[in-house]
Formats: sequence, C-alpha cells, structure tokens
Amino acid sequence: MKSISLLAVLLAALALNTQAALAENIAWQNSYSLETAAKYAEAMAAIDSIPANGPDAELKTLRRGWLLYLQGRYDESIREYGFAIQRNNKSIDARIGITLPQLALKRWNDAAQNARTALQMAPNNYTALLRLALALEGQKNWDEMAKVTSVLVTAYPTDATAYVYLARAKAWQGKVDEAVAAYAAVLVRYPGHLEAKAYLEKK
Repeated sequence: MKSISLLAVLLAALALNTQAALAENIAWQNSYSLETAAKYAEAMAAIDSIPANGPDAELKTLRRGWLLYLQGRYDESIREYGFAIQRNNKSIDARIGITLPQLALKRWNDAAQNARTALQMAPNNYTALLRLALALEGQKNWDEMAKVTSVLVTAYPTDATAYVYLARAKAWQGKVDEAVAAYAAVLVRYPGHLEAKAYLEKK
C-alpha cells in the first residue's frame, strides 16, 4: 500500500510539473505572437506568470527589457536590462540590449561603455560594433568612429550598413576621397541606397 501511495504521489507531482511546463510554453508562445502583432504591453503581460526565480527568469528579464524598449519606456527598459546584467554579468545579450534604450535617450557614454564591454567578451561582434559606432556618432567622435567602422567593414565586408557608417565617419573627418570610396562600396552592396546616392551625386 505504501509503495502504491508513493507512486500515486510521484505521478501526481509529474502531472503538475507537466501542466506547469505546458502553461509556460503557452505563455511564451502568446508573448511572441502578441509582439508580432505590435501589441507590446500585452506581450509583456503574457509572461507575467513565468516564475521570477525559475529556469527562464533571465530570459524573462531580457524580454521585458526588449518589450519595454519597443513601447518607448526607455528608463524602465534600462532598469530591466540592468537587472539582467546583475543576474549574469557575462551576458553579451544584456550588454548589447541595454544600448538600445541608452541610444534612444542619447546617453552616448553609457551606450559606448556597454558596447565596449560586450566587445571585450565577444571581439568583433557585429551588433556591439554597430552600436558603438552609433554612440560615437552621437558623441561626434569621428576619429574613433572611423576606427571602429574600419574594424566593422573588415570583419563584415558584405554588409552595406557597415560601409554607410564608415562613409559617414570619413565624410565628417573631411576625408572626401575615402568617403566617396565607402559610399561607392555601399552602392555595390545595396544598389539604390538613398544616402549613398545623394552624397555621390554632390561630388
């Protein structure tokens, strides 16, 4: 009788765990579907039931940071990403993620610092390099921006966006020939790019 009772308890516990896992999967699915429909507040509310200290707690925090950013709630987004960094200071996702609301608020120094930290963990990471370039553009630090974007185009030679930011840096430095070459490279990779065409038509 005792063994039967123990088996019943184990089966009941297993059933509860299975139901909880299914409910969490549905919550995530609903959240992503709502995000696709641009219902960002509802997408965030859909994961409220995910345990704050469960196995998906870090993902929940990162997702909240992203969805708050999409809602334009930048200070709250920074707070959530900050929580994610406190939870896992080796998270490249969190370091790169926090740059989005920081850039939106023109907190150029903070965004640059987090992008550089991400690059220390993942050298030549495309997104971190691009976010650093954006922060340096905001700071009007053209020399450093040119260095960063030179690294970017070397690491990602097929990427038109990388060449756009290199071209901007060169143009602001007054290096017209290099800016022309960079914008010409943009058009090879993205024919019809408006910014590149506009610059080259003036030269």
